Amino acid sequence: MINAVDSIRHTVRMMIWSWQFIKTRQRSYIGCSLISVLQNAWMSITSAYLIGQTTAHAATGNFAAMLQTIGAVAVSVILGIIVMTAVNYKAAAIKILGLAQIRKALFAKLTAIPAAKADAQLSGDMSTRLSMDAERTADFFGSMMTGDRSLAAIPVSILISTVICIVSQPLIGILNLVFGLISIYANLACIRREYKWLTQKMGIMSTLSQRMLDLISGLVVVRMFGLTRHLQAKYEEESRAVYSHALHGARYNALRSSSSSAIQWSAIIITLVVGSVFVYKGVTDLGTVVFIVLLQSQINNDVLLMTNSYRQLQYATISAVRVKEVLDLPDERMREQSVSPDLSVANAIEMQGVSVTYESELPVIKQLTLHIRNGEKLAIVGGSGGGKTTLMKYIMELVESDAGSIRIFGHPREQYSQESVRELVAYVPQNSYLFAGTIRDNIAWGNPTASDEDIWKAVCEAGLREFVDRLPSGLNTSVGEYGSQLSGGQRQRIAIARAMVKNAPLLVLDEATSALDGESEELIQTALDRLMEGRTAIVIAHRLSTIQDADRIIVLDNGEVVAEGKHAHLLVHSRRYAQLYGLQFA
Repeated sequence: MINAVDSIRHTVRMMIWSWQFIKTRQRSYIGCSLISVLQNAWMSITSAYLIGQTTAHAATGNFAAMLQTIGAVAVSVILGIIVMTAVNYKAAAIKILGLAQIRKALFAKLTAIPAAKADAQLSGDMSTRLSMDAERTADFFGSMMTGDRSLAAIPVSILISTVICIVSQPLIGILNLVFGLISIYANLACIRREYKWLTQKMGIMSTLSQRMLDLISGLVVVRMFGLTRHLQAKYEEESRAVYSHALHGARYNALRSSSSSAIQWSAIIITLVVGSVFVYKGVTDLGTVVFIVLLQSQINNDVLLMTNSYRQLQYATISAVRVKEVLDLPDERMREQSVSPDLSVANAIEMQGVSVTYESELPVIKQLTLHIRNGEKLAIVGGSGGGKTTLMKYIMELVESDAGSIRIFGHPREQYSQESVRELVAYVPQNSYLFAGTIRDNIAWGNPTASDEDIWKAVCEAGLREFVDRLPSGLNTSVGEYGSQLSGGQRQRIAIARAMVKNAPLLVLDEATSALDGESEELIQTALDRLMEGRTAIVIAHRLSTIQDADRIIVLDNGEVVAEGKHAHLLVHSRRYAQLYGLQFA
C-alpha cells in the first residue's frame, strides 16, 4: 500500500507542476471542478432517492405522488444536463489552452537549449514527446478532472452516497463501505503493477517512432544497402516488446475489471438479501431498500470509474514526466549586448589558447591560437576528426570552450549577445537544410525583412536565375520536405542565396562543394566566389582544389595547427598537407 500512496503523491506532484500551463484559467478550472463535484453528487443522490420514492409510491398505489416524483426526476436530469454541457465545454476549452501552452513551452525550450544538447536528442523520441506526451499531459486539465463523472467529483459522490447509506440503514451501509474499500484496494493494487509496464512501454514507443523516422528519412539508403529486412526485423522485435508490455498491462487491467465486478455483485446480492429480510421483518420499507440498492450500484460504478480515471491519470503522469524532462534541460546561457562590432579592425577573429572537449573528455581542439585578418579568405584543411567542424562550431558559438578566449571584430565575444554573434555570421553547410515551403521562403530565412529586389539579386548572384525562370511558379515553387524536389546543386545554391541575403561580414563555408559533381561544383564555386567578395571567409575544405587561391591555409591535425601558409608553400614545407594533396591528386 505504501507504493500506491507514493504513486498517488507522485501523480499529485505532476498535476501541481502542470498547473503552470493554465495560469490564466486556474479559477475557471477550480470552478469547473467544484461544479462537477456538486452536480455529480446531486444527480447521483437525488436520482437514486427519487427512483426509490417512485417505487414506494407505486407499491402503495399512490399514483399522483408517483407522477410528481417522476416529474421531479425529469427536471433534475434536464438541469443536470444543461449544467454539465456548459462545464464540459469549459473543461474542453481549458484542455485545449493547456495543450497549446505545453507545446509552446516545448517549442521555446528546443530553441533555447544549447546546440550540443539539441544534437544529442533523438528526433523520434522528441517528436513523441512533442505530440503524444503533450496531448496526454493535457488530460490533467480535461474532462477527466473537471467534466461529468470526473476524478474530482467521483470520490465526493462515493463519500456522500456511503454516508447516506449508513444513515438510512447502518448495517447495510457499513457492509457497503467494507466492500467499497476492498474494491478500491484491489483496483489500486492492479494499477500499481500496471504502471511499471506502462512506463516501459512508453519508452519503447519512442524507439519505434525513431525507427519509423529513420526509415522515412533514409529510405533510399535503406533500399540501396538492402537494409529493409534488417530494419523490419528490428521494428518487429521492438513491436513484440511493446506487445509484451501492453499484454502485461492488459492482464492487470482485466484482473482489475473482473475483481471489481465480483466485488460489485457480491455487495448487491448481500444488500438485497439483508434488505429483503429487513422488509419482511418490518425494519424498513421497500422504497428504502431500492434506494440503497441503487446507491450501492452507483457507488460500485463510481469506484470503477474512479479507478479507470486514475489509470488514465497514470498515463498523463508518465507523459508529464517525459515532458518535464525536456523542459528541465538547461538553457543556453544568454548574455546582454554591451558593444557594437568594429568592422574596420585589422583582425576579424582572434583566438587565444582555445581548448574544446566533448563528453568523451578527449580534447578536440587543443590550446589553439589563431588570428583571422579582416577580409581574409582562410581555408582550414585536415583529416577526418581533426577538429575542423568543431572549430567552425566554436566560432559560431554552437559549442563552448574549456579554456581560452575569442575576440570578434575588436571585442571579446562575451560582450556580444549570442544572437548578435550569429548575426555577424553567414553559414553555408555541406548538406544544406531547406525548410518545407517555397524557394522564396527558404532564401528569405537569411533575412526575413529582405525586399523582393534583395531576393532576386541573391538569386542572380547564386546562379539560380536560369533555373528559377524555367519553373512555372518561379520563386513560389515548393521545395518539398528537406528540399527533396531539388538536386543537390540546386539546394546548395539556395543556401548560398540565403547567405547572400543575410549580408553578414563573416562567412563560414563547411565543405560546401564536397558532395557535388564536377559541373555542379564549378557552378557553386562561382557563386561562392561572389559570396566571399568583401567578406572575411572561413572555408572548411575537403577538396583541396577549391582552396588553392585562398589567402591562407591552415592544416589542422588532432586539434592543433601543424602548418599554415599558401598552397604552393605548404606543398613544399608541410608533409601533412602534401600527404592530403597527394591522396586527392595521385
